[in-house]
Order: sequence, then structure tokens, then C-alpha cells
Amino acid sequence: RPLCFRSGQGAAMATIFRNLRLQALPRMVRQGVNQIRWNSTFADGARKSKVPISVLSGFLGSGKTTLLQELLQNKGGLKVGVVVNDVASVNIDAKLVRDRSSSGIRTKSGKGIEFVELENGCACCNSSDELMACIDQLLEISRVGGYSFDRIVIEMSGVAEPKNVRREIQLAIKEEHPIFEETELSTMITVVDSPHFFELYSSKHDVVDHQELIGLNDASAPLEAISLVERKVVDLLVEQVECADLVVLNKDDRVDEKKRQALKNIVSALNPKADIVHCEYGKVPLERVFLSDKGRIASLDDDDDIREAVESAKLASEAGHGHSHSHSHSHEHTHGHEHGHEHAPNAAEKYGISTFVYSRRRPFHPKKLQDLISFMPVKNATRKNWVDHMPVDSWTLDKLLDGKLNSSNEKNELGVLHSIIRSKGFVWLASHAQSALYWSHAGAHFSLNPLGLWWAATAKENWPDAGDLSNPEVVKIANEFDKEGKWGDRRQELVFIGVDMVEEEITALFDACLLNDHEMLQFEELMKDKPNSVDVKSDPKSASGLRIDFHE
Repeated sequence: RPLCFRSGQGAAMATIFRNLRLQALPRMVRQGVNQIRWNSTFADGARKSKVPISVLSGFLGSGKTTLLQELLQNKGGLKVGVVVNDVASVNIDAKLVRDRSSSGIRTKSGKGIEFVELENGCACCNSSDELMACIDQLLEISRVGGYSFDRIVIEMSGVAEPKNVRREIQLAIKEEHPIFEETELSTMITVVDSPHFFELYSSKHDVVDHQELIGLNDASAPLEAISLVERKVVDLLVEQVECADLVVLNKDDRVDEKKRQALKNIVSALNPKADIVHCEYGKVPLERVFLSDKGRIASLDDDDDIREAVESAKLASEAGHGHSHSHSHSHEHTHGHEHGHEHAPNAAEKYGISTFVYSRRRPFHPKKLQDLISFMPVKNATRKNWVDHMPVDSWTLDKLLDGKLNSSNEKNELGVLHSIIRSKGFVWLASHAQSALYWSHAGAHFSLNPLGLWWAATAKENWPDAGDLSNPEVVKIANEFDKEGKWGDRRQELVFIGVDMVEEEITALFDACLLNDHEMLQFEELMKDKPNSVDVKSDPKSASGLRIDFHE
């Protein structure tokens, strides 16, 4: 079969595509939804007003703890509960460390402040039960004390993955964990080390290679650092920026004006919906960190993240000015008295930073796409050289912003690919027709991983509420279907962010990777014995304007 994938491009690229050969599962199953129920320890019922939880992320050295200390020293009478990796690291006037529960959770008290410590130094994945226990411990302390917290802050380790924390909290809510009768996830906050951002974004190394980021020489180094051997620095950095309602650009005094503006515009392009604040020494007004309204990112899931990115990029393209500044708020230095909103300048005009969405309803040929990826300036690429024989290790964000890398030339039309600093979204591969794939590229990092079945290939029992259109999530999914075509929600939907990108040339390169008309006929023949499990059509008579037809 001419459409079957055959590896011949080297071990690194072969590994990427071989990893796609996983069992196809419904997306809900792959997200880990199950039916666990928790025993409630609450005797006094749910609170009328839930305690908001803020999650604080950022690499070691970014200034998370400094920011936390500033907040706690200037909290204005608020009662704050804090979950930290090391209670001794937070330098406040506090009583001695002591145990308050039979579980042995370490606690620490100050004036209007209570701390509990994560024993394993991480709130991700396998330590999620410990995180829930720490929050429960804080609630127990407040009940014994006869008061309620105004805020709970979870300070993550430098290598913690905020999406995992958000996912674990959302899963616990679905499983009706009792602590969420009294609390709710409110805001995701990321602290960025401004002077080191460009260096970290240009890194080709794994997180574990940067001991200064994870503190491996420190006795309190988080245990999860060992599991991040294959996580690239830039990949984690981008996740921390994108999964945030508030991005704090710390150490602002250590960057010049050009870098300051470029950093602000890049962060705004990566996360158009975030509030952005510049600061020095972690000094941010309390009201900016403890947002009065629930943050948008905190309430999203992984699929929603992609939908939001696509929506923002489309709005930006329609508006014709690079990316959607109307959704992102930037705030000047916070050590003065003026904290008004300042909309970022036109990034496309000033720094060449722009974004666009590539959308198609035809599958990629795996061999053609593999060849294209190998010309990208990513560490996984098989070719040692790319534009004008420039080694991939020579690519840096600084050089790109300074115009020292040519976006295209007569010798190699694929040179336009080096102008892309971030791309992500859904991919439809002909050799994996039933499975949605997630494309993620940042700096020199690239991955292509299975998400689970396309919804068009997912049985009714695995849809939310069995496909009931009264469920808003079902409506969101149904709206992603091609109402006139026969391939359901299968599609290419990639968001590109870059510097001086040539959209037409990049689009043409990806179009060349699609099945041609002859190959499409072959693909349709192969798919005859794999009909859709569901089709979605327009129906003006229904409240949603949609009709879902499930097939046995």
C-alpha cells in the first residue's frame, strides 16, 4: 500500500513516528476519566463561598519564592494558606515548624498565614493525592481555628508541569473530591526570568541537563526531576507561559528596552488571553496576583487550550495586526504608583512577530510530512544542516529577532521554516486515519503524539453525556465537524507563531505534504471499511443548530 509509512529517514525521526503506533483510544479514556469516589471528611457541609486556589509556576531562579514572600508580607489582612515544597525556604516571621496531623504533613504558621509542605516536592501526576491531602490539611487548620482562608496558594517546584496540576485538580473535581466542596481552582500564575528567557527558549537540551533549573545539587531537589530526562527546557518553558492567567515578567531591571518589548510581545503571542505584568524583585500589587474573577486558563482543559489558540490566531489574522492584543493586558513596572492598562504595541510592525492558522480538511502523507519536519531547525531532525548549511545548533531566538537568520533564499525554499518559533495543533495523518495527533513545536523542540480517536471515530458511549447537545462540551465538539464533508472532525489545524514569517510560503510547503488527488482516491478506497461512528449535520430546527447521528 503506497500510503503505509516506511521508516528510512534516520532513528530520531523514525522514533517520532513510531511513537504514534499506540492503541487508539477514545479521547475521554486517554484523559484518564474514571469513576473513583472519595470519602468526605467534612462535617460542616459546603461553604457558601469557595476558597480560591492560585497555582504558582516558574523555573528555579525565576523569582517564585520572592514573589510569594512579597505577597505574604503585604497581604493586607487576608488569611492565606500556602502549599510549598520546603517550608524552610519561605523566609517570614513564623512559629516553629510542627506536625499537625497524624499523616505527618509538615506545617508552619505565621500571622494570618498557614503553610503545609509537599513531601515529594511536586504536585504533578503521581503526587496528586499528596497535593489534595495538603489542601485538606489547610482546610482542617482553618476549621479548628474557626476561620476561613481568603486564598490558598500552591507554589510549584521549578520543573513542575502546570497543565498536569490543572488536569489533576479538574479530574479530582469530576471525581467529587470533598475538598472542592470548599475550594475551587481560580488562577494559574507563571513567573518568568526575563533576562534568561531568550537563552532558555533557544536551548536544545533536556531539563535535567540544567542543574541550575532543578537544583539537583540541593538536598531538597524535587524527585520528579529524574522523570523529566526527555522533557526539553523550551517545551516546559512554553507550557508554563501558555498555561497561565497571569504571566509575571520578573527581573525587569535586568533587560534593556528592546528585549523588554520583544519579550512582552512574544509572551503575548504565546498566550494572547493572559494578563502580563512587569516587575522587579517580585513586587507585584496584591490585586494583580489575586485576580477578582476566576481566570480563563484555570477553567480550560487541554483541548480547550488548542481551541483558544486557534480562535485567537484567527481573530488576529482577521484584524491584520499580528496577534490579538485586544485580549492581552500588559502592565508597566509595579514598584511605582501607576498600574493602568497599557495595550502592547503592534508586534508585527515593530518586531515582525505574527501568527496565523493553517486549516485543511485533507490528510497529510506521512512520508512527505516527515521530509518537511526534517528541514525544520529542531533537534529531532535527521539532517545535520538546514538553511545555507547552517547547523541546527546555531539557531537562537536572539539571532532571529536581530535579523541574523535569513527567512528564505533561492538555494533553499525550506529556509522559511526557521522563522517559526512556535507551532501547535491537530494533525490528520493518512497512516493514522482514526487517531487525532497533537503537533507541538517550540524553538528546537518538536513532538507529534497521539491524542486518542477523532470524535468521528468515537462510539456514542464514549462521548460526553452520550452526545447530548444540551451539554456545552458536546456542542463545542460538534462544531468542529465538517457539516458538508464526510470526514467528520478530522482536519489539519495548526497555529504558527514566528518572526518575519512568510505565510504564503509556509502554507505552500504544508500543502505540498497533503495527499494529492490520486492518493486521496486510494485513501478513500482504504477507508470504505472504516465508516464514521458519528456524523454531524446542520439542523436549523434544533436549539443548537446541529444534529448528531450515531451509527452502530
